[in-house]
Amino acid sequence: MEKLQIFLVILAGLGVFIWRMVQKAIETTARESQERPRPKVPSLPDTSFKELLKQMQAQNQPDAAPRPQPTPPPTTPAGRPLPREVAPQPHSLERTEVRPVSLEEKATARANQETAPRARRAATLPRATTSIPSAYNVPTKAKSSQTRRTVRDTLRSASDVRAAFVLSEVLRRKF
Repeated sequence: MEKLQIFLVILAGLGVFIWRMVQKAIETTARESQERPRPKVPSLPDTSFKELLKQMQAQNQPDAAPRPQPTPPPTTPAGRPLPREVAPQPHSLERTEVRPVSLEEKATARANQETAPRARRAATLPRATTSIPSAYNVPTKAKSSQTRRTVRDTLRSASDVRAAFVLSEVLRRKF
């Protein structure tokens, strides 16, 4: 019984909703027809076919002098005459008599070819792979202060620092 009552309430609500939508559509249609009146269709001419045929034949005669047809003034789609305004002559605000000036810097007096730094031979460059210092082979039972001193001494030379850096990059990869 409760299900039947719920069903009837839903059905009544749906009926009211549809009825309101139909009423709204009718009102919208009536309002649009009042806002936009239908264009007037020209009625059929009162003359007969024979009279129209005579008029066309008279217009097609070569003897008849062509009469210029008066052109009706142009009108808007609503039938009102177009305004007879004349647009002002356009003029340019550009000043053409001013000569353009370059904003580039003036060339300085310098050689046409750049001088490259003097190349160094590879034999004079410090090497990354040198013999391993004996400080790395210290037994594990050595005192920590001695180890610090030897590490500090080995890191003073550039080639040892370079070797340590390369080893750290190889052993601890980021990617």
